[in-house]
Order: sequence, then structure tokens, then C-alpha cells
Amino acid sequence: MRLQPMIVVVALAVLLPAVALGGPQARVSGQVVDSAGAPIADATIAVTSEALPSFEKIVTTDADGEFKLLLLDATKSYLFAVTADGYLSYNEEVKVPVGTTDNVFTFSLQTREEVAAVREKELMEQPGYKEFGEAQVLLEQGDTAAARTKLVAAIEARPGLVPAHERLATIDYESGDNALAMSSAERCLEADDESLTCLAIAANASSSLGDAEAHAEYLARYEELNPDDPATIFNHAVVYLNKMDDGNARPLLEECLAVDPDFAKCLFEYGMLLLRSGDLEGAKAHLERYLAVAPEGPDAVAARETVKYL
Repeated sequence: MRLQPMIVVVALAVLLPAVALGGPQARVSGQVVDSAGAPIADATIAVTSEALPSFEKIVTTDADGEFKLLLLDATKSYLFAVTADGYLSYNEEVKVPVGTTDNVFTFSLQTREEVAAVREKELMEQPGYKEFGEAQVLLEQGDTAAARTKLVAAIEARPGLVPAHERLATIDYESGDNALAMSSAERCLEADDESLTCLAIAANASSSLGDAEAHAEYLARYEELNPDDPATIFNHAVVYLNKMDDGNARPLLEECLAVDPDFAKCLFEYGMLLLRSGDLEGAKAHLERYLAVAPEGPDAVAARETVKYL
């Protein structure tokens, strides 16, 4: 018996390329602008996610401030950190629907100055600061009495507002009421015992009131805190001038004028010192400068008479 050959059909597996199925993706686009709405080119957007520690995607805006990116896993939330030269950084958490293509965001950046201005405006609307700002406007308008009332209200609302204390003490001192100035300065120093303005007012007012002990105390505190002030240097020079010690007074007066070439008291005393030393040309120059700086100063008459003979 003859056997027929068996035909074996082998089914070959056909390997087809895998087709990428639509995953949880989403497309995002947008623009980075400034506070006026103008586009910011070359801004950087760094995209990260707490749920994906190793993920980070960085894109840069084009000339129109625009950007586009693809999120492969839109099931997660992403943090968009936007930065640009000259602007404060801005962060926003974003969660978009899976499979969407119309997610458009606008990120607005502000400069440091803009943020500071907003914060200052908010601050000036608070009790105490508001009255202080109103007092400043009134002072610019020349209404000192109304400004003083506002400053008192500012201090009542916010007792620690040192600038209000300093301005009030200055107004009182300039009014010529030394007792009132002394009271305002002392209250100011309770708020800030290192206020140079209030220490100076307290020293001057106590001197005018004839309280030598208080004057010495406030002056010493002022000079300790402000050793480079020309008034402080001049006061040290006066100690030697009163002793007729021109040798030790001279370098102090020169130091005073190096700090402030137009400090009137130093100009006059240095001019007179030069006169005593025989430097007539130098004396005349400094006395003339004194008259230019303080034509109605307390030593103006003496300076004019002296210049006539030089």
C-alpha cells in the first residue's frame, strides 16, 4: 500500500507593529505677559509634578510670549514655574482634562517694584499708616496744623509708628514750643530709643529749657549713635575752641567740613581759626562761603565785618 505524503500546514504568527493607543494626554498652550498685558519673550516655564518625581519639562516663550507643550499623563497635577529676567517668578498648579487640546493659560508676571508699590498701598490703607500718609500730604500743602492733628491720630492708632513720632516732634520743635517738643521727643524715644531725629530734638529742646543735665544726656546718646555726623564732630571741636586750643580743634573742624563742606558752623569757626593762625586768604574764603550758605545765620554779622578787613 502506497502512502500519500502528508502535507502539514504550519500557521505562521504574523507580527504586526503595535499601534499606540490614545493615552491620558493633554495639550497645553498659553502666553506669558507683564502686568500691562504685553508679551514677555524668552520667559522660561518649568513644569514638574509631585506625583512624578523624575519628570521635568522646560519650554521657552517665543517673540509673542507664547508657548506650547504636551502632557503625556494628564491624570496628574503639574506645577508651572514661570520666570523671566526683570520679573518676580510666578508658580501655578495646573490640572487639565485628559485628552483635551484647548487648555490655554495666561501667566502674568510683575516686577519687584510693582509688587512693592502694591504692598505699600495696602499698608498705607491700614489704621495709623493711613493718617500718617494724609499728614504727609497736608505738610506738602503747607497745612501744618491739620498735619499735626493727623499725626496725633496716627500715633493713637499705632503707637509704635516711629516716623509719625519723629514728624510730630519736628513740627513741635519748629513751632518754638520747646516744652511741647520735649514731650513729643520723649514719647518718640519710648517707641524707639535710637531715633536720631528725636534725640537731636530732645537735646536741643532741653538746652533751650535750661536743663543742662538732660541736654548732656541726650547729646551723648546722639553722638554715640552718630559719631560721623558733622554736628557731632563740631560739638567735639567746640570743647577745644572754648579752651582756646586751636591745635586740637583744627583737625576736627577739617573733618567736619570733609563730611559736609557746607556745614555753616564749621565754616565760620574754621574761618576764624585760620584768621587767628595768619592765613588771611583761607579765612576770607571760608567766611565768604559761610555767608553764601547762611546769609542770615547767627554769625553772619561778624563774618561780614571780618571779610571787609581781609
